[in-house]
Amino acid sequence: MKKINIIVLLFSLIYSKNILADDHLPSYQSVYDITLGKSKINPQLGKTYVTNASGELFVDWLNNCNSWISNQRMVTRFINSSGVGTLSEINYSLVESISGNSLKFSLEVKENAELVERTFGEAKKDANEVKISFELPQKDPIALPNDVIFPHQFLVDVLKNMINGEQMLVKKVYEGTIPDKFFNISVFFTSETFEEENKALPQFVDKKFFKIRLAYYQDKTPTPMLEITQHVNKEGIASYYKFDYPEYSLEMNLKKLNFVEIPCD
Repeated sequence: MKKINIIVLLFSLIYSKNILADDHLPSYQSVYDITLGKSKINPQLGKTYVTNASGELFVDWLNNCNSWISNQRMVTRFINSSGVGTLSEINYSLVESISGNSLKFSLEVKENAELVERTFGEAKKDANEVKISFELPQKDPIALPNDVIFPHQFLVDVLKNMINGEQMLVKKVYEGTIPDKFFNISVFFTSETFEEENKALPQFVDKKFFKIRLAYYQDKTPTPMLEITQHVNKEGIASYYKFDYPEYSLEMNLKKLNFVEIPCD
């Protein structure tokens, strides 16, 4: 059973009450339930496939006035067609400057409590390039094109385009979960809207939600490595995700959302 460790969904959870004017967006904590979603993939003879999945996704977004700090933890229990279970745990943290010119990130991936991957790194952006350096594992720095942006800036752009009624957005985004590469992300803004009745949403939150789709590409491959369907309101709050991976799909439903006050000095 192959799993793709991608944390990109976590950065679609930005809350922005006035995204176009406010540089200091409120901080929050959220929790999502994870279940196996319906998939168009047909099982192949002799090949195992995912038959059940459950878990939780925890996300903190904290604005300390100089940077966005985020800690995310995704714990998923998989069972395959042979009845074999696997516990996957992904921990990811980032510190992204308000200016969008620097990013510190850390990633830890465990499978059945055994460490599979651990990465610590830093990205800095100037007029010529985006330079990525690694503390762990130790390896040579890499350089990316200067039009590559970081997760928080990407979501600011997504929300601006959604609010302005655009139909599509294409960006290059680096967030460190695949350390040597960036994502080419295509965002499709649909005209589908609905009234969200999720009880986890506070009363003052806008209940009108939009359906958008995101496709994640790497290198020059014509097929996306991940597609996300997301329900999001104009404040940037996501109530639902569907992750379509090559071999299975996961659905994530919001079950808890708390806003946190962090005063600026």
